[in-house]
Amino acid sequence: MSPLPTEPLVARAVASGRLRLLRQRVARAWSGARGRLPRHVLYLHPHGVLSWRLAAGPAADARPAQATPFASFGHWCAAHPGADVRVRVSGRLLHSIAVDAGLQLPGADAVRRYARQQFTHYHGAQAAGWPLAVWHGRGESGACGLHGVDLDAMVAEASRHDVRLLEMTPVWCAALAKMAAASPDFAGPGRNALLLVEGAAATWLLAEDGVIRSVRQRFMDAPHPDAVASLVDALAAQHQPLARPASVLGWWIEVPGESPGDVAPGYAGLTGSGSLNAVMLAEPGRPA
Repeated sequence: MSPLPTEPLVARAVASGRLRLLRQRVARAWSGARGRLPRHVLYLHPHGVLSWRLAAGPAADARPAQATPFASFGHWCAAHPGADVRVRVSGRLLHSIAVDAGLQLPGADAVRRYARQQFTHYHGAQAAGWPLAVWHGRGESGACGLHGVDLDAMVAEASRHDVRLLEMTPVWCAALAKMAAASPDFAGPGRNALLLVEGAAATWLLAEDGVIRSVRQRFMDAPHPDAVASLVDALAAQHQPLARPASVLGWWIEVPGESPGDVAPGYAGLTGSGSLNAVMLAEPGRPA
């Protein structure tokens, strides 16, 4: 049985030497950082970044209750010269695709060509220049196209402030790590689904026997719990039978009478739990 692809995509490529994710320039820049413990985790979203400082030694479990906001990645780099950082990219800044196993694409290069073709078909000529991250093997393959970020500018900012980019992965990878740690059955037999909600944007992840088979992005008119519940119901109905009710992780949901926050467990029929902090700090292979 193949495990869910919760390993950081770029880190996996650097460690194995078999894939080149995003761009070779980025992979080379990160190769020297292999095996180091990042001191920071960033959530890169359309309106800036949120930053978590990772404690080391005896204080490692004393995780911060709140993230620190910055207007941009450049502002963050200027405030953290010489830092190591792991970046989680919001679904609003990328497009993802899981390749149908029936296509039997022979390798990462074939996956990259197929993804480029699909992104260009659905999103126009601009997609021809998107940096791509691809994964292939263990019965699963797919790609992410980074459309909402100037990757070259990010690399330049990091270099200017001696910041080392250890990873740059979709936030849904961290959500899968959180789910795998909190609910091992999610990676078990049968068909399982997770909806990751980032305000009005959502990413639907479908796994079969522990292998990701579908990554879909959906948008709601407003980030209300009832809208989330309706979306979960509609997507789940398209992918029955599910081994268990679809799970939900998310944040920036407008619960009536409360400040926008995490998806409330049980609210409007939702079955998920979790928080922005827990997802951002989740690590593959470690309890979250």
